[in-house]
Amino acid sequence: MVQENEVLKNPFMPSFGRIPPMVLDQQTIMNNYIFHLNLGDAKYQTSLVYGVRGSGKTVFLLNVQRNYEKEKNHYFVRLNLGQGNLLFQLLSSLQQISGIDWKEVLKSIQGINLFGNGMSFKSVEDIGIINYSDVLKHILVKLKKRGISILVGIDEIEVSDDVRAFASVYQTLIGDDLDISLIMTGLPSRISDLQHEKTLTFLLRSNRIYLKPLDKMSVEDNFTMAFKRGNKTISPLVMKRLIEGVKGYAYAFQTIGYYAWEESKDDINNQVANEVIDLSKSDLYQNAYEKLYTEISSTDRKFLDIMAQYPSSIVPISYIVDELKKSKNYISVYRARLLDDQLIYAPERGYVSFTLPFFSDFIRWYKENHLI
Repeated sequence: MVQENEVLKNPFMPSFGRIPPMVLDQQTIMNNYIFHLNLGDAKYQTSLVYGVRGSGKTVFLLNVQRNYEKEKNHYFVRLNLGQGNLLFQLLSSLQQISGIDWKEVLKSIQGINLFGNGMSFKSVEDIGIINYSDVLKHILVKLKKRGISILVGIDEIEVSDDVRAFASVYQTLIGDDLDISLIMTGLPSRISDLQHEKTLTFLLRSNRIYLKPLDKMSVEDNFTMAFKRGNKTISPLVMKRLIEGVKGYAYAFQTIGYYAWEESKDDINNQVANEVIDLSKSDLYQNAYEKLYTEISSTDRKFLDIMAQYPSSIVPISYIVDELKKSKNYISVYRARLLDDQLIYAPERGYVSFTLPFFSDFIRWYKENHLI
C-alpha cells in the first residue's frame, strides 16, 4: 500500500544536474551502451552523447555512472571542465582508486628529488613537469592487472587547449590497450566542433548517442501514472494540452509535470493547465532558451526571428529567403546549422519548424524584454 507522504511527493524534478524520479526513454539506450562497453566493444570505448540543452544529457551521464559502478571493479571518474587540467584531475582520481602512494607515482617522473626538497605532487603539477602519458600508463597498467576498469565522464564538452591535451593523452592510452573508456556529453554544435578539430579527428570514429525527443505515448503514460498515483484527475483534452506543451522536450516534461502537480489539488482542469503553461514557459525561457538563443550567431537568430513571425508553425523556406533577401544557397548554410543544433527540423521538403515547445513565443518575449 502506498504511504501518504509518498503520494503527496511531487515525482517531477525540473532542476538541472540531478536524476529526476521519472526519466523517460533513456533506459534502452543506456542498457545498450553499458552492455557493449562491458563486452569490450571497441566502438563503444569512446562515446559522445549529444542533444540540445535540457534534453537529458547530464541525467544520462549520471545514470551511466550509477549503472556502470554496479559491476565489481568498475570505477567511474567524472572530470570537471571548470576545474581545469583534466589530466591532473584524472591522475588524482586514479591514484585514489589504485591506492598507490604518491611517492611511487613521483618515482616515475624523471628529475624529481623526493627527499631533498619536500616536493609534493601538487607542486610537481604546478611547475608542469609531469609526462602524463607515462604516469597515467604506469597506474593503468597496475589497475588492469587487478581487473579494474575505468570509465571517464565529461559533461558539456567544448574545444579548448585543456581538452586537446587530454584527448591526445587519452588516444595514447587506448592505443596501449589499457582498460580506460570515455563518455562525453555536449551540445550538437560543440560535439561537431570537437570531432572536426584537426588534432582530434580520431573522435570521428567514436560512438555517437543521440538523445531523441520523448515519445508522445511515453509522455502520456508517465503523466497518467503520476497523476493517478497522486489521486489527481485529468480529462483527455487537458492531457492532450500538456503533451503538446511538452513536444518531446525532456526539460518541458519535467517542468509541465511539476507545475501540474503543484498547481492542482485533485483535478487538473483547463484553468490549472493555463497556469501550468505560463509557469513552464517562464522556466523554459529563463533556464534554457535564453542561453540557447544568445549562443548562436546573429544570422542564425535572424533566421529564427523570421520563422517566429510566420503565422503558421510550419514555415516555407521560400518565405525565409524573401525576408532575408539572400540566395537559397546562403540560406541553406544556416538551415543546415540550425538543423544540426536541433533548434529546427524539417517536417517536409521545403519547410522548417521549431523543435522546442513555445520557442516562437520565446523569441517574441525576448525581443519585447530586451528592446530588440
